[in-house]
Amino acid sequence: MPASNSRLANYPAISAYVAAMCPIPSGTFQMGSLTGDCDQRPVHNVSLDTFRMGATPVTVAIWKEYCAATGTPLAKTPEWGWLDDHPVVNISWNDIMGLDGKDGFCTWASDVAGFRLTLPTEAQFEYASFGGVYDQEFPWGNMFDDSKVWSSVTTQRTSTAPVVRQSAIYQNAYGLTDIAGNVYQWCFDLYAPYNAAAQTDPTGPQAIPSNGHCLRGGTWKYNNPCYFRCSSRDRGGADVALPIYGFRLVVRAVI
Repeated sequence: MPASNSRLANYPAISAYVAAMCPIPSGTFQMGSLTGDCDQRPVHNVSLDTFRMGATPVTVAIWKEYCAATGTPLAKTPEWGWLDDHPVVNISWNDIMGLDGKDGFCTWASDVAGFRLTLPTEAQFEYASFGGVYDQEFPWGNMFDDSKVWSSVTTQRTSTAPVVRQSAIYQNAYGLTDIAGNVYQWCFDLYAPYNAAAQTDPTGPQAIPSNGHCLRGGTWKYNNPCYFRCSSRDRGGADVALPIYGFRLVVRAVI
């Protein structure tokens, strides 16, 4: 990785991102929580094949490469400005995936890389956030730890943070940082209540657009620890772009 037919050398920011993607091993876990709200129940078994996930959220520098290459205008500038090493924000699900799965950032990124880059499923995101330790509430353990997450729980934040920094960052056993905090991260799935049936590599329901798409991980703006739990989930309309919304990429087949 990357594939031999890629054009990644022409785009240093996304090239570095793809080279650093973390392998996530296959496995089975119990998705959801008995201690969370009703949308995190029932707890159910989910089995996932191996995949690769971006070590960090996608940055402004990567998004700028996409905009320059495709003539796409930059999104609305956040209050803190466009900082290359911060997660890109004010990006909607449609901006990433395109309308009806056409165009959008992922189409460009996949063409550049020579293989399919896309959003993680909700199951992949939750599974990866545990880092292989499934009997804990947060990516780092059972107690909230403000030193491991960029949030407003104890210190009011006014912006996102760089994806590489010296404080308020945590890397789990899979090498993932900001899997909780900094920005809410879009997932591939449409949002729906869980059912109790065991599933394998689920991609979510097929046709409930009024419920929006899943968001995971919590955000710099939130001051309640519950939003940073591995099982916590939220949703947003496909065309909604906010300064708390970002994303990371996955490759669903290991190459």
